[in-house]
Amino acid sequence: MQTQKRRFFGSFLAVGSIACLISCIGWAAGPVENIPFPDALEAATVAESKITDIGREALVLGNGDLNALLWDRDGALCLRVTKNDIWDARIDTSKDPDLLQMDIKNRTWKGGTGAVPSWRKHPYPQPVCAGEVVIQGPKSKRMSITEARLDLRHAVASVRTSGDVEFKVRILADRNVLLIEGPGTVCLRGPTAAELPAAKQGVTDGVEWLHMTMPGDVDYKGMDYALAVATQTERKVVALVTSFDTRQNVLETAVELARKAIATDSKTLVGVHEKTWEQFWSASGLALGDRFFQDAWYRNMYYMRCFCRPGTAMPITLYAGLANDKPGWHGAPTLDYNIEQVFWAMFSCNQVDLMEPYVRYIKAFAPRARWLAKQTYGLEGLFLPVNIFGPEHLVAPEDAQSKNARQIAYVPWTYGLGLTGWGVQNLWLRYKYQPDLEYLDSVYPVLRDAAEFYTNVLEQCRDDNGDGKVEVGPSYNPEHGPFGSFNNPVDIAYFRFLLDVAAESARLLNRDKDLAQRWTHQRTRVPDYETTSHEGATIVANWKGADANSVRVHNVASPTVPIFPAEQITWFSPPEDKALFARTLQWIKHNGNNSHIMVNVARARFSMPEAYAETRAHFSKIVTPNGLYAGWPGHGYYLAESWAFAGLVAELLLQSVDDIIRVFPAWPKEHDAKFVNLRAQGGFLVSATQKDAQMMHIEIISTVGGPLRILSPWKAIRANGKPLIPDTRGVVEIATRAGQVFEFSPHSNEKH
Repeated sequence: MQTQKRRFFGSFLAVGSIACLISCIGWAAGPVENIPFPDALEAATVAESKITDIGREALVLGNGDLNALLWDRDGALCLRVTKNDIWDARIDTSKDPDLLQMDIKNRTWKGGTGAVPSWRKHPYPQPVCAGEVVIQGPKSKRMSITEARLDLRHAVASVRTSGDVEFKVRILADRNVLLIEGPGTVCLRGPTAAELPAAKQGVTDGVEWLHMTMPGDVDYKGMDYALAVATQTERKVVALVTSFDTRQNVLETAVELARKAIATDSKTLVGVHEKTWEQFWSASGLALGDRFFQDAWYRNMYYMRCFCRPGTAMPITLYAGLANDKPGWHGAPTLDYNIEQVFWAMFSCNQVDLMEPYVRYIKAFAPRARWLAKQTYGLEGLFLPVNIFGPEHLVAPEDAQSKNARQIAYVPWTYGLGLTGWGVQNLWLRYKYQPDLEYLDSVYPVLRDAAEFYTNVLEQCRDDNGDGKVEVGPSYNPEHGPFGSFNNPVDIAYFRFLLDVAAESARLLNRDKDLAQRWTHQRTRVPDYETTSHEGATIVANWKGADANSVRVHNVASPTVPIFPAEQITWFSPPEDKALFARTLQWIKHNGNNSHIMVNVARARFSMPEAYAETRAHFSKIVTPNGLYAGWPGHGYYLAESWAFAGLVAELLLQSVDDIIRVFPAWPKEHDAKFVNLRAQGGFLVSATQKDAQMMHIEIISTVGGPLRILSPWKAIRANGKPLIPDTRGVVEIATRAGQVFEFSPHSNEKH
């Protein structure tokens, strides 16, 4: 008997009507405002003379759920099309060993292995390409492309061929429909992955369709989806509907969606589409004296919006743009930086609403995480493993008949204790950047249970030195070193983080005082960071007993994680702590696969000039003709975590760790810069200008009220003409009300 708990994404799913599939899919971002820097946005347009290389040259289209890569294959325009919820969701744990069982108190474990067959022997679970849409030129002649452009502002790809024939392709923002304008014909091809059955194809009243039934397993019944093409002279539409979108017949719904779209005039379709994208681009903007950073910010913001939108399935997190049928690492959400980095950039770039799929996904996984804490550690609470595959939340552990309740877990990567804090951090940051007690109340059970797990772990850990500090472990330092290590910096940083924010959440919500006291007490038992020596200087060690040569080149730069992303060491930390981590930043080496964003944000947090210089030197070498970093080292094409480049650019311009705003903390003075409505913790929208190496203008809008703290860029500072007195750190504080606007300027005749 098969058991499935289905996720339905968006309010339209329970209704299943075409009207809801159209109207509910749009992103309600409020009224259209002015785009802050339209010329800078236009300048980021991607222009190519050829698009024959799908990995490096394909044009990316998407509406946050439906997405596609457009490229030239042998003289025909092709689109690899998919949707965030289309997965080959099978899991086969039948030959896996028993799950690891960890005894923290006695520092022993049994079971588990590194090469579990469910991970190593099958391509699934993985996201899959739904199919290909092939655009053939007039009379099916081979086309010779002379120009291809991707207009980011209007989210439209334009391709011109010899003979001055033009095609325009959009994925409509308000419905899962491709709009193709141009001569010739459009046909569908099914998915090509060898392990999948063939799709059914046919025609119903002039509408060509493709219907695919994805296989299931003993616990999961599978899913199905349908593509449908409707044609009207030089207009074609392609609709895509999955069984997660509707409870009605998927094929019939797709055909009807295509008919509705083709019956609507292009002016109306395009008008709604462009209005949605205008809303997106109106949220924030920047204009920089360095075009590389400027273009990269706009292009990665566009890429982010193509694959993520509130109310939809979690984006294809490792590969947002499936250039081939076998994405590495199963295309899985991975919790030792990959998935967190994908969503982190949304905060400062003022696209907080795009976080919604992540929040919903972690909340949905929480029951399994509670089961896993008990199953693996014998402890109450919530434990997040390194991979939380898309299909897993569809089947509750208590309903699963598969071995290990359908849980894929492998030693050592699954069992880093710090992963739980890392995984829930974005839930807390969502509150910090857009304070809302109703939202905090909705995620509090996850924060509470994660903190309970950490507290229960700490109660089992030994205090061998009798100093009130325990040794945290056995654990695993992410992607480095032996299993069973102690006191790695990721664990220490995230134990501190989670116990602090859980207690703060309880205080804000006025609940669980006894638990909060327990968390606060256990927080005092978290040890200091382990250190070692390098060339006579003290640096942070990867784990207790590790030296500077234990990890010579890092994949994940664990020793600097306490600066970023954990935010436990900041600009305002004690001088001795800053000095220790500054030396660690100078020492650390990484292989370029995973840590460029992390390390350079950490450098930016310390206002190191290397943050700008190293970022530019590295990413300018790997940028591809389509404007992305499609050839991300060690990973391949269209890695979703490249979105975080937009967040890295924002970090050079604005930071707000410790609830203190710093303006232009790491942007070089020799380059002019201005930005509008980047978001700071506390819900503040910040705009500023730097010109001729001088701070010219700072404006801050309070969206929810509360204390505003800013590090003054001047010795003396005014807010709305009123002089303020900085504290010993140079920080000024103002009580604010929602909607207030503050203009900051230097006091008297001080030079900017």
